Amino acid sequence: MTPGEINEILEIPEWDTYSSVKTKEASFIYEFLLKNNIRKTLETGFAFGKSAAHIMAATKTKHVAIDPFQDKYERMGIKNIEKLNLTENLEFYEDYSHNVLPRLLQENRRFGFIFIDGDHKFDGIFLDYYYADLLIEDGGYILFHDSWLRSSRLVTNFIRTNLKNYVRVKTPLRNFILFQKKGKVIRSGVHFREFYTLKSFLIYNIIIWMTEGKQNIFKRMMFRIKEIIK
Repeated sequence: MTPGEINEILEIPEWDTYSSVKTKEASFIYEFLLKNNIRKTLETGFAFGKSAAHIMAATKTKHVAIDPFQDKYERMGIKNIEKLNLTENLEFYEDYSHNVLPRLLQENRRFGFIFIDGDHKFDGIFLDYYYADLLIEDGGYILFHDSWLRSSRLVTNFIRTNLKNYVRVKTPLRNFILFQKKGKVIRSGVHFREFYTLKSFLIYNIIIWMTEGKQNIFKRMMFRIKEIIK
């Protein structure tokens, strides 16, 4: 099943067009998994099942998804997976990731690709990453969604500045931050490097300013420039 075939069947309601990954983002995940022949996958966050559907279509095997809020989405994620005939490959946990991820670790599960797109608060993202680091295989990839968020940028800046065994992998999509884990790193019990950056702070506040409040000529010009250089 191709991304085009998935998107023809997948139903995303008009009352919530922002919770799911964008179509080009889902297609990137699909192609990335195929290219790297990745089979063991996990994601935090599920919503309408768009990313999960593309992941399972690419790997054609079991995929772990964690999300306690299916009722909030009128269980449309589960229904979408059923319509796509992918239910057999979905290992779904309707629970919080802070409950499920430690259990998977105790079961000695390991994954080649982990997509973090659940709780978008700093502590939620960091907790998902903490366990993802323990669950990911050497050479595996961790992908963060919503890179524009200040919380996402802080977590990924921590990885970049404090963990030498994670390599940033460039993607063509601005809203993704992708890392590959390479080996282990030994840190002392007091190791810490500052990961706050003025650049991330400024970018976040510029985005908030451009998307909130009244529109004006300057904002429209900035959006136009953004589309041109995309």
